[in-house]
Amino acid sequence: MGQINRLHGVAYLLGALAHASEKNLGKSSHSICVLAGMKFGKEAVEEVEQTDDPEKAVALLREALEKRGVVWNFEPFKGERNELIEKRDGAEVMRLVFRTCMVRNALFRYAHEQKESMCYMAHGVFAGAMEKVMPGKKVNLEILHAGPNACLKEMILEDE
Repeated sequence: MGQINRLHGVAYLLGALAHASEKNLGKSSHSICVLAGMKFGKEAVEEVEQTDDPEKAVALLREALEKRGVVWNFEPFKGERNELIEKRDGAEVMRLVFRTCMVRNALFRYAHEQKESMCYMAHGVFAGAMEKVMPGKKVNLEILHAGPNACLKEMILEDE
């Protein structure tokens, strides 16, 4: 039970830090958190196979994170689309569903809103790590839906 209490304590602390940064920095906290997350994400995956195939890159990233002990359940989501990857304004766009998210759990523990600075930090972690898997690509995430059980996001891939 001690580990669970520590985890809940860390989750509460993360929520409180996010809340404080948003109150003090406003919306600029989002960009700060993205940059911090990207630095962490690029360092979080070591010696990962690289690819230019977005679908394969998602699987490679999930496996690389699991090797580091980070269980983050995300996968491509086709939904009503005919194709998994859509071309839009010179970019490749793939929807992803994030089912298990440590950030969402931390925010619920603190009773803080989604789509704020902690979510942007998670975006940065994902984007930084994905850019390591897909060199030459700039990666961004857009939130389509943030919910209690899963989040739906679009991964936008552009050439650097």
